Amino acid sequence: MSRERIPEVERLRGIAFLAVVLQHSIAHYTVEPGMTTGDGILMAVLLMATKFAVPVFIFITGMVLFYNDKGSLHYGRFIQRRFGDIYIPFAVWTLITLLINNRFNPTQAEDWKYLGGVLLTGKSSSHFWYIIMLFQFYLLYPLFRSAILGIKERWGWRTQLTILLLSGLLYVGLTGVISDIGRWMGSLDIPVWSELFTTYADRNALYYFFYFALGAAAGLYHTSWKKWIQKARTGIWLIFLFLFGWMLIQAVNEIRSAENGAITFYSLSLLRPMMSVFLISSILVMYDVTGWICRQGGARVNSILTSVGLYSYGAYLMHLLTLRISYVVDESWLISMPPLIRILSSWLISAAVAYGATRLLAMLPFGKWLVGMTGKRKNRTLQPSSPSHSSTTGM
Repeated sequence: MSRERIPEVERLRGIAFLAVVLQHSIAHYTVEPGMTTGDGILMAVLLMATKFAVPVFIFITGMVLFYNDKGSLHYGRFIQRRFGDIYIPFAVWTLITLLINNRFNPTQAEDWKYLGGVLLTGKSSSHFWYIIMLFQFYLLYPLFRSAILGIKERWGWRTQLTILLLSGLLYVGLTGVISDIGRWMGSLDIPVWSELFTTYADRNALYYFFYFALGAAAGLYHTSWKKWIQKARTGIWLIFLFLFGWMLIQAVNEIRSAENGAITFYSLSLLRPMMSVFLISSILVMYDVTGWICRQGGARVNSILTSVGLYSYGAYLMHLLTLRISYVVDESWLISMPPLIRILSSWLISAAVAYGATRLLAMLPFGKWLVGMTGKRKNRTLQPSSPSHSSTTGM
């Protein structure tokens, strides 16, 4: 029998999707002519406020997988389902993206080779890296499951908590030596493996493992997790706000020192030690926020966020294409408006069009192959959740 849904997860997934779209909207305007240092600082604030998105999706994936674990795993069926729900839609939208960008001609043998490459690397579009990274967690799930459940069965909660904390410290340290690992692995020149730690290090699941492990802990001890979030609320928020300010200062300094007025955010890259600490704190804060929304947000807000979360995978796959629609609107009617208005308008248009299109495509008999789901899917029990249809990917 399926377990009760986790309401916070449903809302959190929707919020995280909206945050991803806003991030990519911001990225477009960093290179728009006429943007000032002040505009760049505003973008940095918005970017910092949305950095939680990818870690939260990974956290949700781990949480829901372990929350719904029934004590046995049929790996073949497990992977078959994820392949159909996640990888096939990704492959379809990869091909659509290449065709729209005139990067694929079916009559050219080299283009078929290129298609095969991007289906393995996610390099056909800047947001597909996440699908490749996330799918590694599904492929490696038996190893994660064996290790995490083994720890749960062998040791008491104090030891388990200690292991989780040490894993977090190990992860933070790991993000500080990624370049060193890359140089070492590159020198070994091992096919596939060397590239995974060099060219494609940004989509190597190893460099995101703690977010998944933290989600697993939250899923296994969901009631205790919620109580702890409430009990530790003050400390969590203080750490989050301090790190938010500290990271924002780094971004402001980068913008002010940039040559030719360029707006860049290299200091806010995901795979940095201080950023990883901030992102861990942001997961805790966002879970607290969604808990508040569940209790105080009202029926309409909760319904909207739940629906956005449900359709978020298909919307994620197409949102960079729908952003192009928003840019047409921007250039036609909003070009003279303040940057904040243009960014938010682009964000809302793209998110709304992607969400609406996903709902429509899901109604088709073959909607599953396009957006990872078919039909309206009401009163559905929560299944393991990913950058991913709404229930199997974190999205």
